[in-house]
Amino acid sequence: MKKKILGLIFICFNLVHAGGFDNLGVHSRVIGIGGVYYGIGDAPYTVFYNPAGLAHLKRIEINSTYTNLFPGLEDESIYYLTASGVLPFEPIGSFGAGVTFLKTDHWQENTLILSYARSIISTFGVGGSVKLLRWSASAAPGESPLSFFGLSFDAGAFYTIESIFDQGDIRFGAAVQDITQPSIAKSGSKDAALPIKMAVGVSYFSPGYDYLIGIDGIKEGDEYYLKFGAEFLGMKTYVLGVETGFYIRGGYNGIVNKINSKQNALNGGFGVFVEKFKFDYAYVHQLEIKSIGGSHKLSIGYQF
Repeated sequence: MKKKILGLIFICFNLVHAGGFDNLGVHSRVIGIGGVYYGIGDAPYTVFYNPAGLAHLKRIEINSTYTNLFPGLEDESIYYLTASGVLPFEPIGSFGAGVTFLKTDHWQENTLILSYARSIISTFGVGGSVKLLRWSASAAPGESPLSFFGLSFDAGAFYTIESIFDQGDIRFGAAVQDITQPSIAKSGSKDAALPIKMAVGVSYFSPGYDYLIGIDGIKEGDEYYLKFGAEFLGMKTYVLGVETGFYIRGGYNGIVNKINSKQNALNGGFGVFVEKFKFDYAYVHQLEIKSIGGSHKLSIGYQF
């Protein structure tokens, strides 16, 4: 039974095909809108998608997310923790950092990302990231535990067309991730090389009606994804003089060509803000392997 569970975990994480280190949802807001973010880039967790998004962030902000992955699995505990932050330092640029921590009873992955971005002109920015990758696995009886350390690199660009269509902004983003295609096998085998991920995204934000819509196109190895989603302000008011409100979100994470274990999913969620404090929740509904259950994601953030 345990072997079957482990096999399902590896299929779900696509460890055999992509070598692990998949983005399993680094923030509830992103997951709530279907995973769309390459062309949005308005928060610190852009370091996990398009580091160039940091270029136009003007305030210090931190975020953290907890995910309960596949609660339908029996006899197996799987969780995923992430955190990110941004430190604007004009006129030099913006510095960002992110960490991920994936833990099962038999496997562990960690990523540390350090990013930098700068505006070339007021509406165009570029950025890059260096990533430290680590994994470890439990040892078989009589053998030593397995582990790995390695490096990878990302780069991106971000462009905004301001004040069009009801005074809203159209944002364009493009990123290339894992440029050097590092092998994460202990032996260095090319079969375990991380595939280059190339992504483009476009989004529209309306400040008048306070809504956001976006779409991403992604190529990762032989796989193609199309993701789209939207975010709407449900309510904004003042409680005892404190600005308070909530957002409603929905999206679709789709696979254009059917590859191995990847799944289509419907996503949804909401966000609550009280002045500078934010709380976000998202739920991922798997459309095919339903017996493993959906994923619940909780995030908190604070903007200084």
